[in-house]
Parts: sequence; structure tokens; C-alpha cells
Amino acid sequence: MRVAIGGIRGIPGRYGGFETSAEETSVRMVDAGQEVSVYCRKNKNDLHQIDQYQGVKLIYLPAIPGTSFETISHSIVIGIHAVFNSKNIDLIHLYNAASAFALPILKLANIPVVITLDGIEWNREKWGWIAKQVWKLATWISIKLADTIVCDSDVVRKYFESKYNKKIKYIPYGAKFIHSTSDVFKSFGLNDKDYVLFVGRFVKEKGVDKLIDSYSSIDTNVPLVLIGDNENDKAYVDYLKNKAGKNVVFLGYRYGEEYESILSHAKVYVSASMLEGTSPSLLAAMGAKVCCLVNGIAENRETGGDSVLYFDGSKQDLVNNLQILLNNEELVDEYSNNGFDRVKRKYDWDVVMKQYTSEYELLVKSKREE
Repeated sequence: MRVAIGGIRGIPGRYGGFETSAEETSVRMVDAGQEVSVYCRKNKNDLHQIDQYQGVKLIYLPAIPGTSFETISHSIVIGIHAVFNSKNIDLIHLYNAASAFALPILKLANIPVVITLDGIEWNREKWGWIAKQVWKLATWISIKLADTIVCDSDVVRKYFESKYNKKIKYIPYGAKFIHSTSDVFKSFGLNDKDYVLFVGRFVKEKGVDKLIDSYSSIDTNVPLVLIGDNENDKAYVDYLKNKAGKNVVFLGYRYGEEYESILSHAKVYVSASMLEGTSPSLLAAMGAKVCCLVNGIAENRETGGDSVLYFDGSKQDLVNNLQILLNNEELVDEYSNNGFDRVKRKYDWDVVMKQYTSEYELLVKSKREE
């Protein structure tokens, strides 16, 4: 089977959950004998583009960079490219509702399409009124025109099924089991199992400001380490840095060995995020055997089950629970082990890949029989 994947910036995944999913599944599909191509966004400043990654063919196409229309513009170009190369594609898998604008084009070539949707994007604070309407339109187009729609959160799946009266498939996100013995974390002035860690993009719905506020009320010398940034909203990043105390450490984006080392040696992973699908950073922390404390929204509870500690969304409950963990090593160890066990049972990338390929095969077969 010849599968093309789009709707992401590219692989290897250094940008977010969809990129990681595309990388983890595409490489496994190639190992299983499939022919896989991934559409990547062409960066005029990147002089070292590679033609393939672990057997996955990489195709670079342009987009309007640094704008809210980057994904939309790239998806339209993907659609055009796929139509002209339809003889070499059995199925295309798009990530992100913003990729929906490729769907009318792909229909012209009768190419089967799977699309994976994230959370309810129009609820995100960063979007203005016009952008929210675009997200609603893109989601509607996705639901109406894609052959198979997938959500990696059962909570989000049920919401979309109810809203659009359309059958949607649940395929979970996977988790990488990280056990880094590297001491790279020490180069940032950190001590083993002696810091609290947040990982995520600095946007308002991630609750980073609430997390920083709460941490200033905790009686501890343990630093709060923040991995993340937001190149499109420097004012908000500056606001966070100005309000942070001395024990808050900003590390910007970190990838590869640095990220895995910092994550593996954290005492507690924490997130005050108010809007999620399935959180890749939460799963990564669980897979790294790190104790997790997160906002008790339905999507997080679905991901973490009983193996994660939750707070009720308020600053005071966040403070109370963090203080409890910092004062109780046995409780930290208990949640660390339980989270790791849950990931092993429910969020294995090999299982995720097989679920996707099963959907691909069913769809391709049904299209051929039409």
C-alpha cells in the first residue's frame, strides 16, 4: 500500500504531537512493508533537506510561512501535488482540521482520505473571531468530505459525533518509553529528581501564567523548569518571564537528548492546561516514569486514568497538590510507577500503527469495490 501523509510541518517530529505521530507511525509502516511518503513544509532557510527518513520518502512543498494560514496554504499545495501524482498514491492521511482545504481537490482524483482531528480548536484563546470561524468551517469540511475521521481522544470523538452526527474512529496517541541515563540535564544547573517540569507551547490555554503564580506560593527551593516558547507571541512570553520568581527556569524549546534527559530526571511533571486532546507531553512524562500532576479536565482524566494526580483547576488546589508531592517521596514513586504501567497497557505506538493501517486497508478496499 502506498500512503502519503500531510498536514504537518515534517519529520523527524520536532514541532508537536501530530509530527510525532506521523513519524512514529510512518517509520513503523515502512518496517511493515508499506511505501510511505510524508509531505514537509519547504523552508527556504533549510539548506540540508533530506530525501528520506528511516525509509520514509520526504516531499517538500511550499507554504505561507509564519502565518495563521501556513497549514491551510500547505494543504492546498498538497492537494494539487497529490492529484497530479494520484497514480502513485493509494491513500492520503491528513492531520489537523486546517488541512481540510485540500479535501475538495483530493475528491477530484478520488483519492481516499483519512483525517485526524485534534481538540476543539475554536475554544483556544489565541484565536480571534475570524480564526474561530475558519476552524469551525475547516472542521465541518473535514467531517463532511473525509472518508475516515479519526480522533485520538474519545472525549473529543464523542463531542464531534454528537455535533455533526457522523461516525468517527477513536485511535489513541502513542507514547515513547523514555529512560535517559544522560546527565545533560546537569548542564542546565539541575539536580536529579529535584525539579518540577512543564513542557508545552506558551499559549494562554496552557495555563503557564497560573502555574507560575501558583509556584510562587509553594514552600520549596525546588525549581520549576519550563520547556517551551511561543515565537508568534513574544509579548506573552515576556509577560511570563517578568512575573516569574527566581526559582523558575526558562529553557526554551529542547529536543532529542536534551529533552529526554531533562524529562527523565524530573521529580514531577505538571500542567495547568485548560484545553487538550490527548496530551503528548503528559504521555511522554508517564512513559518516562515521572509523577504527573495535571488539570482534571475530561481529556486529561481519559489519558491518565487513576495513575495521574489531578487538581480541580483552581490555583489553591494546584498549590496544595504540588506541596503534597514535594513533601511525599513515596507518593511520587507510586504515581511514577502507575503512570508508566498505564502507558505500557494503552498507548503503544506499534498498536497505534496497526490500528491506522487496518483503517487504511478497509478504506482502500471499499473504494476499489465502489
